[in-house]
Amino acid sequence: MKREIQHKHRKPEGNKQTAKLKVADNEQWKNYTALAGILLISFIAYLPILHNGFVWDDIHYIKNNPFINAINLKQIFSQYVMGNYHPVTILTLAIEHRFFGLDETGYHAVNLIFHLMNVILVFYTVFLVSGKTRVALVASLLFGIHPMHVESVAWAAELKDLLYTFFFLLSYIFYLEYLKNPKTKFYVFALLLFLISLLSKAMAASLPVILMLTDYFKGRKLKTRAILGKVPFFLIAIALGIVAVLAQKSYGAISDVTNFAFPQRILFASYGFITYLLKLILPLNLSAFYPYPIMMGENVPALYYVYTLLFIGLVAYAVYSLRYSKKIIFGLGFFAVTIFLVLQLLPVGNVIMADRYSYIPSIGIFYLAAEGFVWLYAKKSKYAAIAVLSIFTVLFSVKTYARCGVWKNEMTLWDNVISQYQTVPIAYNNRGNFLKNENRNAEAVNDFKKAIELNPGFAEAYYNRGSVFKNENRNAEAINDFNKAIELNPGLAEAYNNRGIVLKNMMRNVEALNDYSSAIRLKPDFTLAYFNRGILLYNEKRYNEAISDYTKAIDLKTDLAAAYYMRGLAEFDLNNKDACCTDLQKAANLGYQMAAEALPQMCK
Repeated sequence: MKREIQHKHRKPEGNKQTAKLKVADNEQWKNYTALAGILLISFIAYLPILHNGFVWDDIHYIKNNPFINAINLKQIFSQYVMGNYHPVTILTLAIEHRFFGLDETGYHAVNLIFHLMNVILVFYTVFLVSGKTRVALVASLLFGIHPMHVESVAWAAELKDLLYTFFFLLSYIFYLEYLKNPKTKFYVFALLLFLISLLSKAMAASLPVILMLTDYFKGRKLKTRAILGKVPFFLIAIALGIVAVLAQKSYGAISDVTNFAFPQRILFASYGFITYLLKLILPLNLSAFYPYPIMMGENVPALYYVYTLLFIGLVAYAVYSLRYSKKIIFGLGFFAVTIFLVLQLLPVGNVIMADRYSYIPSIGIFYLAAEGFVWLYAKKSKYAAIAVLSIFTVLFSVKTYARCGVWKNEMTLWDNVISQYQTVPIAYNNRGNFLKNENRNAEAVNDFKKAIELNPGFAEAYYNRGSVFKNENRNAEAINDFNKAIELNPGLAEAYNNRGIVLKNMMRNVEALNDYSSAIRLKPDFTLAYFNRGILLYNEKRYNEAISDYTKAIDLKTDLAAAYYMRGLAEFDLNNKDACCTDLQKAANLGYQMAAEALPQMCK
């Protein structure tokens, strides 16, 4: 009888345990299903980018970037590209180039995949920080569909943003795991992933401060071990930060800090901080380019002082909130720390802010929004919380879907900028480039003219207008514009190359040869300059020199069919028939029609 009674008592306990496991499993599957739904919504919101082309810096990072034509680790890890040192990004682009060539869809698909992986990492990161699944789900949803992130995802060259975020969050996750279970392997993984993140984009340098903020939020005491654990992170951040500054200076991207007085830069930073927050809440009037409100020497509008007061008030509120919670100081602190480097206290570039800079910082704000949703759901009204979240989900998704269309091509992108800001020279210049490539020369010239009117020192606009004149055989006007471009920017190799083409057409071969050589001296990897100089040398019957230039052009661009064809002709004139036929066959295989026609006659 005793055994029966004991058995009866044990059986319900076993059932309870099984029931708890089933509930846990069901809850886990619900979470997986919810996350899968978030990924699907995010994918649909960004689906239009798969039909987009290359825009803006894509021409430098992908179309005309010699460093991605081959996977050369020594070259990739020893060069600056566009004023940046991000070898992991360039290596990834080189791998993409190996698979996709210049097919835009492939690059956009990779960007979208990385964004979706980042959504998953945001979910796991926020879950480890908050311990709440619902908070993590809402934060990852907002991150996945927010319109401000379109710039980072839809712009192929901004792969660097997605990559550094991917490794940044992985590093942070391993650190959070280390806080729970202080095993050396978690710490080492966090450190290595942080280094990879920095080698993807220098903005990752904020992570060590985030780790300190997290220690505070998690209640970790400030002991010697905790302090020393951050030292390697800070040392790596400082070292790569110095490299990043040198890279920016080499490209001329860091503005002279005397352009704006320090008090003015404080006003701009306050404006940027508050405006980023406002656009994360209500993403209206988004733009690929946000110009400074004033030129050097002008007074800052009074409105900017209001933003400074708002910033001070927000800081005061965050400090006050410590009386009842650390959540607000953590969320705002995460945002502030990760956005600080791009608030233009040290002016970089010629924009006051950029949507792409909000990619990681937004996580802090979305964490707070998610905490607010859970509070409303649990304490006030479940239906009100669901209604608010549903409205934002629909609005953000629709806005993101439409915003992806803005990034379709140079015309749509810069039309959008010009519709909001009519005084941005680069917008007219870049739209003019698109029109030039579409053979809409008159419209292109008008845009370049407008860019020059807005900025008389805009060397690239003179160069681009000169290129249109060159294509129309308006040689005198082309020469004048190229001269002006070189006067304003003596390092503009493309202007020397194009002026050389015009001079050659005018039979001024000595001057043309000098210009080609100048272009090569300024830009040793300038494929077209080698090719053009080779043609000039060939025409002057300097065959060996021409072959040398064609060979260099082929080394830089292995699929340059015209260079194989021309080298074949030079070899023929030197009676090197075997070499000639090999080159003509290669050019023909690459689809060069003239080579295919020459083969039967020259290689009988």
